[in-house]
Amino acid sequence: MSGSSQKARSAWQDRFRTPTVEVLIRDFNKQLAAVVNHARDSLLAAEGAKEEVGWHGVWRWTMVYRLPGNGERGWAYLVPDPSKPRLTLPIADEAVSELPIKKLSKFIRDGLSHAPTVDGIRWAQWELQNKTQVDDILSLAGLRKPPAKPAR
Repeated sequence: MSGSSQKARSAWQDRFRTPTVEVLIRDFNKQLAAVVNHARDSLLAAEGAKEEVGWHGVWRWTMVYRLPGNGERGWAYLVPDPSKPRLTLPIADEAVSELPIKKLSKFIRDGLSHAPTVDGIRWAQWELQNKTQVDDILSLAGLRKPPAKPAR
């Protein structure tokens, strides 16, 4: 089989070529591109937020959002899978227990309840289909309390 007859690999999947955000978004249809751009704009609106593209294994190329003083882990991860973009928030287990679960939408509750926990961090993930979902997820991020500073 010749190379030209093989399906071209999406930029999101090509580990050996670091894509730009624009290249990653180019693979979305018009509706999903608008949703992803809304998520990006909303995440970057947080004070001091920075966006970077990094390879994250099973998530492939991912847009990572970092806040000053938040350590090495990102505050949010936007996975630009062309068929189903996802937004992931790492949330400490103790922070989840403080959330008003019954007041949250089923969409948000499901993401929290099905999230895998690694070392006390719940990696909540939601598939994005519209801007309202993005706003719901980010309102959850606004409910999160910053971690307590250790006493000296």
